[in-house]
Amino acid sequence: MSTAVTLINVFTAKPGKQQDLAKVLAEGTRTFFSKQPGSLSSSGVVVGDGSKVVNISQWHSAEDIAAFRSDPRFAEYTKTIAEVGTGESVMGHTCYSHTGGIEN
Repeated sequence: MSTAVTLINVFTAKPGKQQDLAKVLAEGTRTFFSKQPGSLSSSGVVVGDGSKVVNISQWHSAEDIAAFRSDPRFAEYTKTIAEVGTGESVMGHTCYSHTGGIEN
């Protein structure tokens, strides 16, 4: 099992706002989250039915996640998200992965 922590955020877009939500999340990753201590990677997935955007990020530790969430900029960022959708988070450790025919 990996020691990295995976944070999965599932966002539900307001009607007609999925692309706006995806842009807000991508911009937040580029300008804030990717620059935080402990940030390893982040990916966004746009759900085909137009209702959701999923953000999957990996961090060195749960403490790193707690640190960015306590940053005052995070509170401001969540207000921007609330304009286009709502979200919920789950956090855990990767128990398997599969990349290019190689299972880890």
